[in-house]
Amino acid sequence: MDEVSSLNQITLITLVAGGIVSVLQLLEYLVTKNIPWILRFLRNALRRTKRIFSQYRDRDGRYLVLNFSGHPVLPGQQKKIRNIMGWPMLDVIDVPIGTVSENERFLRIALEKVDSIDLLPEEWQTVPIVVIPAGYSYLWSPIIAELHGRLGHFPDVVRIRPVKDEREKFEVAEILDLRDIRHQARAKR
Repeated sequence: MDEVSSLNQITLITLVAGGIVSVLQLLEYLVTKNIPWILRFLRNALRRTKRIFSQYRDRDGRYLVLNFSGHPVLPGQQKKIRNIMGWPMLDVIDVPIGTVSENERFLRIALEKVDSIDLLPEEWQTVPIVVIPAGYSYLWSPIIAELHGRLGHFPDVVRIRPVKDEREKFEVAEILDLRDIRHQARAKR
């Protein structure tokens, strides 16, 4: 009877230890698979808290220029963008790209740059946004794809061109409505 009792105790200890290990493995799996979700949740909670105390709370709305070009958006350029878009005001968010090595993973860099923009998920879909593109097309391509995913549509793109004999060396040439371009292209299928 002692042998049966000690065998039962060993079996019970083994089952309990196996259960504890299984629970720990399940928790590890849940946490490691959800780290990106947890980080997004914490980042958005921080952004929401900042918005409560932000100057934008008292405004009628936000109108944004996301500047990926690496050059400042000058006052004359801002005025022209406001006039073309019919906006009463605008805020420029500079998204510095910097020098990117050809050995880098461009998709990772694009995601990091777009993630660095201080917008809540609902703001991506409700705030009017135009973008000034990065000059390097291989980097700009994944950025525009990421922006499309967050906005739910293509953003309007500001085309800047050089100007001779002016105070500002570059001017806003036009704003490209990529949604309209896409819509017209679909009719040609």
